[in-house]
Amino acid sequence: MLRQLFTTAAISLALAGCASSTPHSFGDKLAVRSEKANALSKQWSTGQADATKGEKMVKKGQELISDGKKAQKKGENLIEEGQKLIDNGKKQMTDSEAAYRDMANNPIPATTTTP
Repeated sequence: MLRQLFTTAAISLALAGCASSTPHSFGDKLAVRSEKANALSKQWSTGQADATKGEKMVKKGQELISDGKKAQKKGENLIEEGQKLIDNGKKQMTDSEAAYRDMANNPIPATTTTP
């Protein structure tokens, strides 16, 4: 009988110990809920900050792409103009060389002077 009483008391104490770890009062329940709500609030705020930062990064990336396209167009125009100058310059060089050869092949006749 003593053994049964001791077992019952031990079980009661064990159950009471487990039950005391869970909140019983309304205030305890509110405190747990408040902690969970605070954690959710922090998570939401972090998400909002990340989304705002991401939107700024996307906008900056789009601006860089736009600027890059403008710079690419400028570069293409410079290449085109430069190629025209190269072609024109080489033609002038070739024409000058040909004209010089003609001039070298056709010397100016010396004038004869009579005394």
